[in-house]
Amino acid sequence: MAKSSALSTQLSLEESAWELFETGAYEEVSKLAEKNPKNVFLNHLRAVCEFETETNTANNFPLEGKTVLTPLLGAYLHKAKGNAKEAAVLFHEYFKASSSPVSYSILTTGIKACEEVGAHKACADLIQRYKALWSDGYFSKLEFFSLYHLRKFEEALKVFKENSENLKEDRDVLAALGLCFVHIGRFEDARNILEKLPGAGEIPSYEDKVTEYSDRIKNIPKYEARKKELSRTELLDLGYAYLFSESYKKAEEVFTSLVSLESR
Repeated sequence: MAKSSALSTQLSLEESAWELFETGAYEEVSKLAEKNPKNVFLNHLRAVCEFETETNTANNFPLEGKTVLTPLLGAYLHKAKGNAKEAAVLFHEYFKASSSPVSYSILTTGIKACEEVGAHKACADLIQRYKALWSDGYFSKLEFFSLYHLRKFEEALKVFKENSENLKEDRDVLAALGLCFVHIGRFEDARNILEKLPGAGEIPSYEDKVTEYSDRIKNIPKYEARKKELSRTELLDLGYAYLFSESYKKAEEVFTSLVSLESR
């Protein structure tokens, strides 16, 4: 009975500490840890508080032992040491576990750490966790580009549609949106997007691209005669030659073959 009572008190203490952490009451978390120096969870949570406030004093108190926060603490330790890739891996590991405690502060830190190293799969996964709790669209641009780089073009288009009010004026997003349409064979949609980019006067127009590719368009029969021998660069040239000569179906076939080659 005594053991059961002690365990119940300990869990209650940890839950109370987590609630304080979620509200940003980091000093109160530290006070709880100081009063309970043998509580490993509280020591780990106190360390996370220190890292979140960037005081970098987490090594000034015990970090031994293992808790559900261990991968998270490891992520912060690597982040503090400048080991960005290792930090991203551990943030991803921590948030993949459905049982891991989640707060706004640590999840946004994790997403930004993954973004820093271009960990597109980790970003997409963590953003899904974020969206399940907060539906503010804060990471909609990052989610769009993460899916784009993962070649999940249909999913990227869905994210754009759901967040078009926030993304429709972003030139980089629109350029990638046009390429999403190219990759899934919706060439007319791609043309409409790319022609209407903000600042389109600063980039080649569709007609300029037709002129740029005029020689390659003329050489389409030569490319076709050597199709099985073409390098990746030559296949790209052929694909764009088809695209800018409005042979959309053939362009789609070439781009699809390139995607297949890159995924091997």
